[in-house]
Amino acid sequence: MELKPVAMYREMYEGAHDELPSVHDAPTGTVEADRERILDYMRKARAIFDVMGEAPDLFTPGDDIEGGPSLYSDGVWIWREDSLKYLADQPLVLPPGFVDHVRALDYTPQNFDTRDPDFDAAFLSYF
Repeated sequence: MELKPVAMYREMYEGAHDELPSVHDAPTGTVEADRERILDYMRKARAIFDVMGEAPDLFTPGDDIEGGPSLYSDGVWIWREDSLKYLADQPLVLPPGFVDHVRALDYTPQNFDTRDPDFDAAFLSYF
């Protein structure tokens, strides 16, 4: 199983995920008219790994985001707490496949089995 990352950047991992795009190369553009509904979907999805620490804000040097490394997933896609802040504050382009997925589910995250060993291995690779 492989989870697809949303708004996750290599700088979040300090060299551990060089396959992720750089935040400095992240495409920006027109924000979807339903961006708030998409973000609501992302906020309602299952928190799969809660981190009490903070992460540096990649867009505001010197600021930190509480719980930034915490992970969320809908069983197909994965994102972090700080990803939510970036998507709310920046005109970052969301992957079209993710947007289509969220809309097809009518903005309602589905249940999935977090006890599946394949899921564990997939999400732990992002911690």
